[in-house]
Amino acid sequence: MTRRLRFFVAVALVATAIDLFGYLALVDSGFRWWAADIAALVMASIFGVSAHRKFTLRNDPNLRWIHRPVAFVSSIALAGLVDLFVLFNADERNWIAKSIAILAAALVRAVSNRWFLFSVVRSEQGSPARRPTPADPLRLSVVVPAYKEAPRIADTIEQLHDHLSTLIDPSDFELVVVDDGSGDGTADAANATGLARGILLPENLGKGGAVRAGMLASRGRSRVFLDADLAYGPAEVIRVMGELEDGWDVVVGTRRDSRLVTHTSAGLLRDVGGRLVNIATHVLLLGQYRDTQAGCKGFRSDIAELIFSKTKLNGFSFDIEIFHLVERWRLSLREVPMTVAETDASTVNLFRDTLQLLGDLGRIRRWSARGEYTDPERVALLPEAAVTN
Repeated sequence: MTRRLRFFVAVALVATAIDLFGYLALVDSGFRWWAADIAALVMASIFGVSAHRKFTLRNDPNLRWIHRPVAFVSSIALAGLVDLFVLFNADERNWIAKSIAILAAALVRAVSNRWFLFSVVRSEQGSPARRPTPADPLRLSVVVPAYKEAPRIADTIEQLHDHLSTLIDPSDFELVVVDDGSGDGTADAANATGLARGILLPENLGKGGAVRAGMLASRGRSRVFLDADLAYGPAEVIRVMGELEDGWDVVVGTRRDSRLVTHTSAGLLRDVGGRLVNIATHVLLLGQYRDTQAGCKGFRSDIAELIFSKTKLNGFSFDIEIFHLVERWRLSLREVPMTVAETDASTVNLFRDTLQLLGDLGRIRRWSARGEYTDPERVALLPEAAVTN
């Protein structure tokens, strides 16, 4: 059991004891049942919130909803009404009835707290920050993580370069291909085109490690990554760049929007795997996102350097870590529907990848609890947002 979970359980047990035994003691002292219940609820709530703020939720973005008086009071009031309702309808208002009331109120409180968190996060993310333009020398960097793509990378680079050149001065953008320790000369093949900069990682880290290296090595004011198979075409890169230049800190693609057009089937297994990932991320993430795993995401340069200087995961769960950091630092985020062409080929292994995902979610929570994502000095260096989220 983790330290945070131990604190959570301990605080919950003590708060429950205060609620239950406080109610019984007050009733025995002559209080009316409803007055005793309200008093016990207030005492348990004061203890629970104070203890969670000091111990359980320290260094955790989940704490933010407690600082919203309306959300905080509404959640407690709603749970209290459920508690009272259960007791009101009980044949005998003894410890059994009170225990049932506590369980019902706890369920309502958990659901309402989560709903309020969604609301708070959405309000924080929902408007472009419109920070001053970064000072980087190029307008755009496109990062392409690649593994064993030597036979195809030149064609990918030429397609990207030709399309982007019709819309942007070729001297104002760069293509950065990160060879994830392929050992087949992918980086050399990229450099040989004369249109891209190839970076060779000394070992195979995974897509997350390759994207991190590319983002931190880029020189564009807007930095976008997409897969080497160009499932997300050059047109999507331009759309993401436009949103970033309109003032958003982070722009992510979504394949779940009703306006989406998919040219070919991605296969049932991959689709199911993607949906399972999105469901599982609700254990960690506070917002309600349509698609966390889309392979096209963009960042302002200063935001990219902040986020990727702190990311730790190298596997496919790195996308979830990005969302967590966006929420933690209260950055603005824009979701855009994307046209995506995928093949039926899939490397999804539901059992293996589900286990890895659950393990990575646990790691992110542990690192967050330990304060390993905390970097107030660096966050403070971000240009101030023009709109208060």
